[in-house]
Amino acid sequence: VTVAVVLAGSYAFVLNGHVTGIAIPAIAADLGHDSALGIDWVVTTFLVGVVLVLPVTGWLAESFGRPRVITSALALFAVGCLICMAAPTLEVLLVGRFFQGFGGGVLLPLGMASVYDALPPERRGKALGVWGVAMTVAPAAGPPVGGLVVAVAHWRWLFIGFFVVAVVASVLTHRLIPDGGDRAFRRLDVAAWGLASAGVASIVVGAREVNAWGLTSMRSLAAVVIAAITLPAFAIRTHRSSRPLIDVGMYRVPTFAIAMAVISAVGVAQFARINLVPVELQVVRSLPPERVGLLLVPAALGIAITMPLGGWLVDRFGARLPVTIGACFAALGSLLIARLSFDGPVVDVIVAVIAQGVGNGLMIVPSTIAALNSLPRQFVSQASGVNELTRQLSGALGVAVLSAIIVGRLGS
Repeated sequence: VTVAVVLAGSYAFVLNGHVTGIAIPAIAADLGHDSALGIDWVVTTFLVGVVLVLPVTGWLAESFGRPRVITSALALFAVGCLICMAAPTLEVLLVGRFFQGFGGGVLLPLGMASVYDALPPERRGKALGVWGVAMTVAPAAGPPVGGLVVAVAHWRWLFIGFFVVAVVASVLTHRLIPDGGDRAFRRLDVAAWGLASAGVASIVVGAREVNAWGLTSMRSLAAVVIAAITLPAFAIRTHRSSRPLIDVGMYRVPTFAIAMAVISAVGVAQFARINLVPVELQVVRSLPPERVGLLLVPAALGIAITMPLGGWLVDRFGARLPVTIGACFAALGSLLIARLSFDGPVVDVIVAVIAQGVGNGLMIVPSTIAALNSLPRQFVSQASGVNELTRQLSGALGVAVLSAIIVGRLGS
């Protein structure tokens, strides 16, 4: 029951991210011409909301309980959907996108923590693998469904659907999910949250906008300076605190540190595929959105097939074997993507994204299980938030670096 209920909200959040990317050209045609902001802020604002709430995910769960936090997060996500649905301007849409990100940002880490705590150690890998399969249905279904809705109806209908799912999931969470995990209310370290928020937001915004601003522009340099000052200050403050917002001592556990490095690599590959491959297919090859969505389905199916296998393997043999095999497949997929030519056959794209999807699927669950198992139980909610924050930041930085390389080679 816990897995099914948690899945509903998490599914809406993940599906939202993949559907909106396909709808951006249509949103730009309706709202972008009257705004001084670039249409790329539709994604950037959402990501800023996500990374701002992730540092306090553990504190929220420990202070108020996971079911209450998830219910409130779904309600805020639903409010964001309503704002986006009715937005008359791009600026109003961005407000809704921020609410979606800030509300939905806790759903994946707390959903993962709820599933992890609900089962004994020998069944956690299999359960998270099954949960992960359902999560990959969103990337698989998102692009084709989003492209179809945009083509035959209107992009606003996407947010109507998200609103309905969020409301239903909120009600089910309130009624059915038991309150698990350790509860220990403590005062929020607002200064620490402010430092973490400034640092991670500057990374996300700078990474997303560096190509538009210019690598040596004042805004790009300001983002680097802010992150360079606030994140070390945050680490120092949390190290000195008896009840830190995020216990950076987790990174002194070798298994946890290695697992976060693996998650970072997966985040770079996954976000690059999601953000850059569709652009290449639509802009360079002039393929329609619905066909682009179908071409990206095999990558999600590759993850869906191998995530349960990765969970099964980690339950029986530990994390090393599936992570090693997965890394080989992911490296092969990345190499194939790097060797794609603009006039090459579409089948080359399909093979490349399948290989990368298979590799990511084998690595995600084992590395997550290894990270959570290496820490005491009271760190599960906090570590789950750090896991998701690591994935988001590494993905943003990876996309920024790869975009800069592409712009540098193509000139535009």
